[in-house]
Amino acid sequence: DRTALRAPEGDLTYAEFAEVVEGAVERLTDEGLTAGDRLAVAARNGLDLAVALFACARGGFVMVGLNLRLRAPQWAYMLRHSGARLALGQPEALDELRAAGVEAGMAATAVRDVGDHFRGRRRPWAYDAGQRPDEAAAFAVVYTSGTTGRPKASRVVHRCSVHSAMSYVEVVGLAGNDRTAVLFPLYYISGLHAHVLPMMLVGGTSVLVADASAHDFVELLARERITWMYTVPSMWQLLLREDGFTASALPDLRRGAFGGSPFPTTLLDSIRQRLPKVRLTDIYGLSETHSPATMLRDEEFTAKRGSVGRSLPCMEAKVVDDSGHEVPAGDPGELLLRGSLVTTGYDSDDEATRAAISAGWLRTGDLARMDPDGYVFILDRKKDMITRGGNKIFSVEVEQLLLTHPAIADAAVVGIPDPIAFEAVAAYVVPTDGAQLTRRDVQRWVAERMSDYAVPRQVRVVDEIPRNRTGKILKADLRQRLLDELGPLSR
Repeated sequence: DRTALRAPEGDLTYAEFAEVVEGAVERLTDEGLTAGDRLAVAARNGLDLAVALFACARGGFVMVGLNLRLRAPQWAYMLRHSGARLALGQPEALDELRAAGVEAGMAATAVRDVGDHFRGRRRPWAYDAGQRPDEAAAFAVVYTSGTTGRPKASRVVHRCSVHSAMSYVEVVGLAGNDRTAVLFPLYYISGLHAHVLPMMLVGGTSVLVADASAHDFVELLARERITWMYTVPSMWQLLLREDGFTASALPDLRRGAFGGSPFPTTLLDSIRQRLPKVRLTDIYGLSETHSPATMLRDEEFTAKRGSVGRSLPCMEAKVVDDSGHEVPAGDPGELLLRGSLVTTGYDSDDEATRAAISAGWLRTGDLARMDPDGYVFILDRKKDMITRGGNKIFSVEVEQLLLTHPAIADAAVVGIPDPIAFEAVAAYVVPTDGAQLTRRDVQRWVAERMSDYAVPRQVRVVDEIPRNRTGKILKADLRQRLLDELGPLSR
């Protein structure tokens, strides 16, 4: 009788949720779906999306979650690439979904309103051990953000998903009396794996959040007596601007985490002041690792400041050079991961799978160093590292330094072509409220604290740094914006 899900559409106990999932499997089967068929869903966080995921896991289908921030051309690619047999959308997404279906060559009858497909029937839960799915089978795919090139469809696998949820339960310390607010969309990897699945393992409650401003989210945390929250660093920054984001206003909150993009160390001190009793976790992972790969526990923050922690018990990590050889402790290189959280590969893309996974080791594309104790420090995305006159500059390190400036609220650093030194550093900065910030202020701050070649040659003061839903800076967009402004001389 415990509440499994709270959502704008209503609540479901665990028993009710099981019956609704069973009914959805029956309905989708009546629609002609069979094991392995792809079901595309365009829906906001809520009961429809949650039931769709579990119905696919129960019925052997594969859910293709469509990011509501994308548009028909991007959805059309996903529909075509996945070979979706049926596409269902909530009313506000239906026109865009129908346009995508036409572009993807789907029959008009295969693109429909969600209607009562997911919640229209209730059937007794009929699962038995003989129906246990193949542990290596996928029940969903998550399309990577695709900030460069076409996105890849990372398989969401039964075995990996269960191990991911178990990792959150054990490391974060979750229990049956916990309540979590699911701000991540369920069509992203962490919405399911950091929230809903761990709560189901322990018997807790997941509160599904369709969308929320920082102010609304703080009110929800208090109203719903949330005990476990996890969001991106940019949202933490916004939450800290809210007067109600305090220990006295949120007495139930006891666990908090951040991940998805580098976390400014200056934010940590602010969180400690506001929420001194909340135990924090820094989480590093990818869609391909079903959310986590390493975690830094609360008690490790002081000794290992700036680290994303050690690999989880079910994972291994190593740092290698461009030839694939492991580097000595402390040296930079590409981070590789192996273990039970790593996906089996990318759907319909054997070439990309071979390029990313070899002998079980996943190439993350992240530059990192690992200290002698096994703690990982992320330096940069490999493609975002800047080379100037033979010197390597990690954009994340420059960003972290800029964020220590008292007049800088947010920052992004990219490399742009330089006719002499190959690349130059460019910085976008957002001033704090009421602050006056000049190009020279930014350059002086870096020059006094880093090498001369790391000083930004180009500085732009802006109102906002563009990010995707998981908090990652859209660096390709920023780089292109500057190239367009500077013209041919910058290329």
